[in-house]
Amino acid sequence: MRDNDLQRLCRDASALDIPPASRRGSRLSPKGSALSERSSGSSETAGRAGGKVAREGSTGVLYVHKLGRQHFAYLRSIGEGLDMHEAASRYLGVEHGHSTLAAHRQVVDKLRGLCRRGGKKDWRLIGLAIRSGTVSEAPPLEEWAEANNLSDWRYEELLPMYQEAFPPDRKEKRNARLRERQIALLKELESQAEQKPQPTDLISGWFDDVTSARLKQSGMLMVGELQAAIARGGRWWSSIPAIGQGKADRIEKYLVTLCGELPKPQGVQRMAEIARSLASSAPMQAINATPTALPSPTLPALPARQPSADLADLEGRWGPNRATPVPSGTSASNDKEAIEAWVRARAGSELTAKSYRREAQRLLFWCETERKKALSSMNVEDCLAYMAFLQFIPPAFISRRGAPRFDIEQGWRPFAGQLSHDSQRQAIVICAAFFAWAVSASYLVANPWVLVNRKTGDKPLELISSRAFTEGAWASVRGFLEAAPPSPTRSRTIFIMDFGEGTGLRAAEMLSTRLDAFQPLRSRWVLKVQGKGSKNRVIAVPSQAVAALNRYLQERKLRPLGEAPPETPLVASAVDDNQGVGYRALYESTKSWFRRAIMASNLEGIERTTAYKASLHWLRHTCGTRALERGVPLAMVQEQLGHKDPRQTMKYSKTQLEALLDGMDKAFKG
Repeated sequence: MRDNDLQRLCRDASALDIPPASRRGSRLSPKGSALSERSSGSSETAGRAGGKVAREGSTGVLYVHKLGRQHFAYLRSIGEGLDMHEAASRYLGVEHGHSTLAAHRQVVDKLRGLCRRGGKKDWRLIGLAIRSGTVSEAPPLEEWAEANNLSDWRYEELLPMYQEAFPPDRKEKRNARLRERQIALLKELESQAEQKPQPTDLISGWFDDVTSARLKQSGMLMVGELQAAIARGGRWWSSIPAIGQGKADRIEKYLVTLCGELPKPQGVQRMAEIARSLASSAPMQAINATPTALPSPTLPALPARQPSADLADLEGRWGPNRATPVPSGTSASNDKEAIEAWVRARAGSELTAKSYRREAQRLLFWCETERKKALSSMNVEDCLAYMAFLQFIPPAFISRRGAPRFDIEQGWRPFAGQLSHDSQRQAIVICAAFFAWAVSASYLVANPWVLVNRKTGDKPLELISSRAFTEGAWASVRGFLEAAPPSPTRSRTIFIMDFGEGTGLRAAEMLSTRLDAFQPLRSRWVLKVQGKGSKNRVIAVPSQAVAALNRYLQERKLRPLGEAPPETPLVASAVDDNQGVGYRALYESTKSWFRRAIMASNLEGIERTTAYKASLHWLRHTCGTRALERGVPLAMVQEQLGHKDPRQTMKYSKTQLEALLDGMDKAFKG
């Protein structure tokens, strides 16, 4: 039975800050609420053991919502008189005002159900906004005493007269008692029913159904995965459907309410310091094929080595492996300067310089953040650890797509993704080369890489090249392009396919080529190419490639090969026919055409799955495969493609494997 105070409170409309009970049976959509459930409006069915199972009708997925400290904070704020919409937004993550009432009812029903099952008679106090019945206009005691010339009276004498002059409001006293009971009840329930979010908890247990479903679509199922994604920084929400900057901010704030401040990934602070240092360094001078003489620098004195092991030098200004500079060495005084000096001295092209700098800086990041030591202080154990690290790059070192370079807060990291076998091998070779140069330049005493086995073993066996178009896939793509409406990118893609299949040029070689690189030879054409490592070669341009180029030039409103302006780029921008195109734009455009063509094709099974991965580089593999299949000698194909090792060219040959299959089929017929 209700006590008298509670009966009077429930009859007193001035004590409540929620809609009348007569509206209790109405159903409001819970979309946007961080606690949205399918509420039945019955206290008896509300959450068991602090949780409630709600079914998402569209997908049949079960969500178990849990009681956390945010729910009790919400109810305390309601009891204090905070506006319901503001409280729901702050503590429950409610986005839309129309969802506030539904979220409020779900929380209240859940806790009232717990109270009733526990036999607590004050269960109706849950969710009530208890406020003063009247506003007291009594002045402070000191002001009243001074106004009545009673300042010299003692407090014990003044108090009875003050209370007689300003008697306390009976309703206010009653509400104060009920407020104390409400707070005590919430504290008791919180100690019994509060659940703390764990990294392994399902996101659906703490967020509303709609948000949980969207996060699930992006691959995030557990609270820890969401925490890690947010902690990495950047536009973590960009791949999640229907979540933008505003919604992402609310999710982050709500997650902080649930779990406290998000933990930063290990080493991210130091990574940010390194990134700022590298970003603020002066850009490297342009690298020319012909080196120019530089003035001899004045060598600085080497800082005294620090005897204390506690004073870690992460810049590499001193250390056990640092050598004293000599006039014939480098003027670099720390590891960052040594990397730049090495790139200037050894890189023969901008492309090589980019590769050298990238691998050395990756090693620098890893040393300082993971091993807590300078790059120049690496030893044998560090070299082995880095080789193991390259086999599986942790997520904390993988960059968000599109993040600005060196911007750690926006999610940039040293690695774009997991490394292939060839990329791992190249990284180790480049890092070892830097240490060898540093020893020769008297920057380091010894090279630890010569003391370890740097062999990475054979790459996973490829019986044949899987990155060459089959005849069926080639016909499907060409047919799709021919039927597509005319456009600059369509014309460019058709040209790229025919010219790339006929010449086998790398994408970078195509982009750097102008028409003046073509030379006539007895009514045919050859092309001067500067390939990898700034090495020059002359390749044949077969009639298929010449015809494709002349068609492409005609569509660009230019004269044919030999008559067009010599400075004309081989591959043009879709906006300006006289301007070249960047690699990223060409890659994305070509890959988009390939994917659309394969999706519209009649290819089936593994052929369709494989062809869907096609990219710009596949044209080079297709050239090598077609040439070997049609009887071109291996040495000629090797020279055309610019391979150092004939074994690399042999990857494109299927002849030996097909002969093996024919022989075994004859011996073992089914």
